[in-house]
Amino acid sequence: MHFDLFRPESMPRHPCSGWVHPYTDTPLDHEKVGQAVYLNMISRARDYIYITTPYLAIDEPMLKALCLAADSGVDVRLIMPGIPDHKFAYLVAESYFSELMEHHVKIYTFTPGLIHGKTVLADREVGFAGSVNMDYRSFQLHFECGAVFYDMPETAAALLDDMESIMARSRCLTYEEWRRRPWLHRLIGTVLRPFAMWM
Repeated sequence: MHFDLFRPESMPRHPCSGWVHPYTDTPLDHEKVGQAVYLNMISRARDYIYITTPYLAIDEPMLKALCLAADSGVDVRLIMPGIPDHKFAYLVAESYFSELMEHHVKIYTFTPGLIHGKTVLADREVGFAGSVNMDYRSFQLHFECGAVFYDMPETAAALLDDMESIMARSRCLTYEEWRRRPWLHRLIGTVLRPFAMWM
């Protein structure tokens, strides 16, 4: 996987196997750096990409990137809370689940309750941790920060261990059971979805 777009301009002089690139994102410059990091990692993943996020309110390019990655054989997993802290925001997140699962994206809900980490790991090679949620507010309205790491095996292994521990205590939703959820549940999520930016 090539990740040169986010490679720091000045590399450290001491020998190292990879690099870490902290960044900030602001709504004042219209660059959408946080969203670009997510899209870059999703589109360049070849084997797997695991994502933890408490919220999910995404636009068409992000939705398409997740679906295309999964359709191409990448193991795409979204790990979300089993008990949300904002019910209406979670109903919006659930409105995406059917389409994602139709395209083989696996969705895990953390059984013990809330998971608030925002992390991404792709191919045990490139990862992210920071404050950026997968939602409109983080991508377009908030001041956010994060760090991308690349080619750091020990760091990637530690993040993978953490994610696997979370998934071991999570429930993987199935498309069949998801289709059987109450119709009112579906309706509320669909109605609220256009207002996701304000949640």
